[in-house]
Amino acid sequence: MIKSKTIKRRTLQFLSIQLCTATIILASGTLTYAYEEDTHFLMTYIICRSVGFTDAEALVVAAVDQGMDDSKKTNAHDGGKPQVEEEWRWHALDKDGKMRAEGIIARRDQFFKEAIEETDTRNKLIRLGIFFHYQQDTWAHRHHEKSNHLSRDAFTTFNTPTGHGPWGSKPDRPPLDPVAALMCLEDGIGYAADFLRKNLNREPNAFLAKYKPIGGVVNSAWKDKRKGKYFNQIYVYPKNGSAHHYLTSLIAAQINSYKRSRDFNPFYFGKKTPDFVKFEKVRTNLQEVCNSFESDVGSILVPSKEQKLAQGFTNMTTPGLLSLSSGKN
Repeated sequence: MIKSKTIKRRTLQFLSIQLCTATIILASGTLTYAYEEDTHFLMTYIICRSVGFTDAEALVVAAVDQGMDDSKKTNAHDGGKPQVEEEWRWHALDKDGKMRAEGIIARRDQFFKEAIEETDTRNKLIRLGIFFHYQQDTWAHRHHEKSNHLSRDAFTTFNTPTGHGPWGSKPDRPPLDPVAALMCLEDGIGYAADFLRKNLNREPNAFLAKYKPIGGVVNSAWKDKRKGKYFNQIYVYPKNGSAHHYLTSLIAAQINSYKRSRDFNPFYFGKKTPDFVKFEKVRTNLQEVCNSFESDVGSILVPSKEQKLAQGFTNMTTPGLLSLSSGKN
């Protein structure tokens, strides 16, 4: 009888722990996005402007990119409830674990092909924004704790329907994996330059026209109280007028905008991880970098949140994006 009661008590304890864990996972889903506004909007705008897009063109591309998360019907979740079709269709999450990295990359490449081939003046920029969101999510929505986290085509994906719920929003924040953030930015420069040539029929800014991804390393000598296993800084390459110095400076400025605190998501429970970053803080820090490279990339005025909203891409829908027609979104 005593043994039976002990077994029942332990069973109840086990079930209680499982229920508690499940609750945390579900709750963390409400905070699970993709790379956040600092990447999807601010950095995308800077990528496009640095390469040679006009202010108006860059604003549309960046606003669509961020609009994929701002729009409730294209976001990966609705109040914590996974929107499975949107997860795999727009946010680079592996559909039931069957696509794998090669399937994710193939879908990314298809999005870029559609953007390159689009002829409608407005839709070509909308398609590029859709592409950039997915491309950036291929870097955010991978297991950053795995040894293959920096592979371009053999990384371990997060899958539908849970996404990175147990990890919270940390995979979307550059301090967790600065080198991945840099590689994402480098790829973005290449895609923007390619689009400018092939679709807009203009030559990219000479400073970035022939840029080849170099990658980077974590700054092991970084002296900052935020430094830790889950909060690191990129090594900024020496100032010699190089594009690589410019790109590493942008990532460093972005990371310097973040604070950190104790995490309560299951995977990082009790550890210090990057917090949600303030838009204006990132905007200010990135503006300083753009100003210091004005002779190389031209005058860039990093846009406000109000300018993003004014573009009108916060109510997009999956059916609407799947049936883009002339002049409509």
